[in-house]
Amino acid sequence: MGSARGGSTFFRSLGRSTTFPALLILAVLLTANMVLQPRFFSVRGFNMNLMMFTPLILASMAQGVIVISGSIDMSLGSAISMFTIFTSYFMTDSNVGWMLAAGFVLIFATTGLLNGVAIGKFGLPAFITTYATSAIYLGLAKYILPQAGGYVPESFYKVYRIGLRGVPFPLLVLLLAFLIYWGMSRTAVFRFIYAIGSNEEGAYASGIKVARIRVLAHLFAAVFLCLACLCVLMTVASGDWRNGQEYTLNSVATVVIGGIALTGGKGTILGAIFGALILGLLNNIIFYSQLSSYYQIFVKGMIVLTSLSFAAIPLLMRKRHAVL
Repeated sequence: MGSARGGSTFFRSLGRSTTFPALLILAVLLTANMVLQPRFFSVRGFNMNLMMFTPLILASMAQGVIVISGSIDMSLGSAISMFTIFTSYFMTDSNVGWMLAAGFVLIFATTGLLNGVAIGKFGLPAFITTYATSAIYLGLAKYILPQAGGYVPESFYKVYRIGLRGVPFPLLVLLLAFLIYWGMSRTAVFRFIYAIGSNEEGAYASGIKVARIRVLAHLFAAVFLCLACLCVLMTVASGDWRNGQEYTLNSVATVVIGGIALTGGKGTILGAIFGALILGLLNNIIFYSQLSSYYQIFVKGMIVLTSLSFAAIPLLMRKRHAVL
């Protein structure tokens, strides 16, 4: 009896988990990829998929932190574009380290501080504010480099493909991101991020400095965004204002698919990672099935709707019990 109750409790808690729907979808897509791509689990297949998935995983982690806080960042993709253009325009063989450092400072100063202060300190609407800063980043990027180009040393971007001492470089970046997240998740600030996302007025009434936490949430997200920018630069090895554009809406889609509520305060960064893997695997299925890329947009929309439907089931069940 005890084991039966324990099993039923486990499945009930699993069903209520915000990441459970994403896990189901991920399992289905993973199976489909194994069928369509026989060498999916080979060393070469693993490395290729890792290189493609890593930038979106990191961008999704950044967006996930912000959405959990009850905000949203529509400038994320333009910030990536600005980073690749800024670094590739000024980069030479001898100043790679300095340019990367300058690019990271640029990301922290703009997406972290500028958006964080505007939304947190001045109370400006997140969607409109980040949409406006997105236009600013994109305008600056096009001004610096109107056409695709720039210079990225071969010795720099090849590391992303061949790895370090036999270890895939994207894997090292992801391990670093997970360690950073692990450290962040054990701080009081991270708990406060959930608190203001769930109930901003209640958090303020309990003594939480809401404005400061919103700024810190954007700064936390900027850490993962910097890593995403680095991986995108090493992938494309050039500057182009289009380099990061797909990451804005894709990162929003991944957090929704992963069970993070757009209203804030609910979900996990692990769910955002699952969402990124789902979109990556979906791209693989479209490619290996030799289907038109237009199907990707359609299926992506269906997956987002399915995820939202799964997320609504517990709420509907609670309302039903309340009526009964």
